[in-house]
Amino acid sequence: MTPVNTKSLFAHLCIQMEKLDKGEIDASTASAQAKLVAQCNNLLNYELKRAVIINAIESNNAKEHIREIESKKFDSLA
Repeated sequence: MTPVNTKSLFAHLCIQMEKLDKGEIDASTASAQAKLVAQCNNLLNYELKRAVIINAIESNNAKEHIREIESKKFDSLA
């Protein structure tokens, strides 16, 4: 499963909690997974807030616009 939204992130956390209860993973692994999910959640919240702002601007027929920094490609992955 690849977590892609809040529901799948929650499911991933539940699976990790079950693995922790069964002793399949240790507490440090579970903690690291939880921290990564928290960062994913921060990104999802950012996108939600951005969508709300864009919707408000468009519904008011305002001339302001949101700068599209997300469309820039990676310079390098190495």
